[in-house]
Formats: sequence, C-alpha cells, structure tokens
Amino acid sequence: MFYTGGVTAALPLTFTKRSVSAVRPLRRRPVSLEDDWAGRPIGFRLVLPREKRDRLQARAAALASPRRCSVPGCGAQSMAVLVVESEQEAVLCPSHQLVWPDGSRVEGQPMLATAAW
Repeated sequence: MFYTGGVTAALPLTFTKRSVSAVRPLRRRPVSLEDDWAGRPIGFRLVLPREKRDRLQARAAALASPRRCSVPGCGAQSMAVLVVESEQEAVLCPSHQLVWPDGSRVEGQPMLATAAW
C-alpha cells in the first residue's frame, strides 16, 4: 500500500568520442497519492495498529457527509468526524467547533479522522 523505496530505472547513456557516460535523471521525492497528494508531504506518517485503522476506516465510511450541528438551536452545516483516541463520532461545527452528537463540547485537542468523500 505504501511505497517506501525508490523506483529503479535504467540510466540513459550518452556517447562521446572518448568515453561512454551515464546521465543521471533528476530524482524526485516519492509523493503519496493516499492522503497528502494536494499539498507538500509533511515528512511523517501516523502509524496505527491494523485493527484500529480498520475500525476507523469502517466507521469513517459510514459517516454522513453533510450534517447539522448537534448543539440545540444551532443547525449550522457541519462535518461528521471521528475522534481517533476513542473511535467515537463527533461533529465539527463552524460556530461551536468540536461537539459530541449529544451537543456537549469535546474537551482538549483530540486527533480527528474523516471520510474521504
């Protein structure tokens, strides 16, 4: 799934009268098309146990794409997310920031995951 090594290719040869030399092509850093394809690579990858990653992937696939804020009286268009540590669904609201489905505020700064719609 992840490519960690460089891809090898034959070097093109240039012929001169006295010697044969190899011209090295410019090397580019491998870019993952998985999660950071639109921006610069961030230099690290988050490593999760396979079971937790699979559970998060299944839960993220079941998230409702657009949804309303769960704070009573708000109703702003929000995004459903998963709190990675607890593997529970939360709502990211532009007004109330991060709240649980019952409308209470999520404390701290937890790591979030969302579906790739």
